[in-house]
Amino acid sequence: MGAALLLAALLSAVPADTLVVGILADPASLEPHLATDIVGAEIVASVCETLVRVRPGSLRPEGVLAATWASSDQRVWTFTLRQNVRFQDGAPLDADAVVGNFEHLRRERAFPGHAERVGPHLVQVTLDRPNAALLSTLSQPFFAMQSPRRLTAPGSEEPVGTGPFRLDSARPGRVDLSAFDGHWAGAPRLRRLAFRRFADEEALAQALVSGEADVSSAVGPARANRLRAEPGLTLDSQTGLNLMYLSLNNDRAPFADARVRRALSRAIDRQGIVREVLDGHGEAAHTALPPTLFGHDTRARELVLDREAARRLLAAARVPEGFETTLTVSRAPRPYLLEPLRVAVRLRDDLARVGVVVRLREVATWTEHVDLTSRGDFDLALLGWQADTLDPNDFLTALLESGSIGTTNRSRYRSPAMDGLLKRARMDSAPLTRLTLYREAQELFQKDMPFVPLYHSSLFTAHRRDVRGVVIGPTGVLRFDKAWKQP
Repeated sequence: MGAALLLAALLSAVPADTLVVGILADPASLEPHLATDIVGAEIVASVCETLVRVRPGSLRPEGVLAATWASSDQRVWTFTLRQNVRFQDGAPLDADAVVGNFEHLRRERAFPGHAERVGPHLVQVTLDRPNAALLSTLSQPFFAMQSPRRLTAPGSEEPVGTGPFRLDSARPGRVDLSAFDGHWAGAPRLRRLAFRRFADEEALAQALVSGEADVSSAVGPARANRLRAEPGLTLDSQTGLNLMYLSLNNDRAPFADARVRRALSRAIDRQGIVREVLDGHGEAAHTALPPTLFGHDTRARELVLDREAARRLLAAARVPEGFETTLTVSRAPRPYLLEPLRVAVRLRDDLARVGVVVRLREVATWTEHVDLTSRGDFDLALLGWQADTLDPNDFLTALLESGSIGTTNRSRYRSPAMDGLLKRARMDSAPLTRLTLYREAQELFQKDMPFVPLYHSSLFTAHRRDVRGVVIGPTGVLRFDKAWKQP
């Protein structure tokens, strides 16, 4: 290495007590109970903690702020809280604080139940209906506990939790956290944690190589092989618990007709998208669940490319040749969609081959895209979903249940039969029964085709070789509470 390059590398190197996390988009929100994007989730999970979480490498829950829990009917749950825990502003973690958080979740996220104080560190949660997936749901970062002082502060969206790091500052392009020395499990080894946005994936890759960034889960397939060959980096990969899909507004003609929706599903070359856009690092989707998630129906029919069948279905639904529609797409990349415009162009070209003329409507930010699609202001939209838990209830309920219209069911699909299947699966704790019900739900999905599944992308995490202790969660969210740098 030349002297100039060596000097540049030394100047860009991150201090030993600081970890820089490379991101490609700012968090949509840092309000813990609203932070559903993966960047926001990673930041919130470092500042705020949940009652329980899924043990890495397992489907089993483990306690965080809850020491124990019990339920006899999947509807009434009792949680015993960990004692001697304080929030970062000094407020105690007690039953009153947890009850206040559940009330906030009920208002902000329509949490289907209520909590009450049974003792100083004992909370009873009564659900509106039995839910065998409750512990999996409560492990999501946006069910983290916040300080009661923060919850009652008007207009504040800055997270204040019990986690190993506290928020120092948040501005466009960068969020800085510092170690919380009063953490109940002891202070973290890192003193600072910085989430830094880079202009694009190439800039992020260069930053990882030079040492300007330490770790990132925003690495795409196009640069995976290059980064794997870098001597100073380690690249981990896993099949993503994600789904990229073409959302069809079921409230708008002609997409209210299931024949039209099935026609579009037959018109798209999924294998081509995986091969050419993902560079082979992914899997074509044929149902609503990722293949590595419990409940995935391996018997579901493959959605074979069949443009003649697509044309016949469109003709049967009396959709004229040259029918025009609009595809809404965000220019902001996501971990499972690093080149959104490229995918959108592929979809446009595929649909043109069956006589559907697609105009692209580009949206600058992901936040705006979510707002537009949540209120149904679109014909077609390119969307994705990343599993927050390992339970299929949270995936399917979010995307398919009629009660989620206006939030996460952006295709605006209404089916009493689907609602009934998902409700029965939530209420039954027997794994085999739940598996059968979720298979029936996926069979109904293929019949109704409320949206068109496209692919499941592989997720990559790159980190400098001196970084130790970063935990890649089962849903792809990184944990930094045990992270450190080897001298």
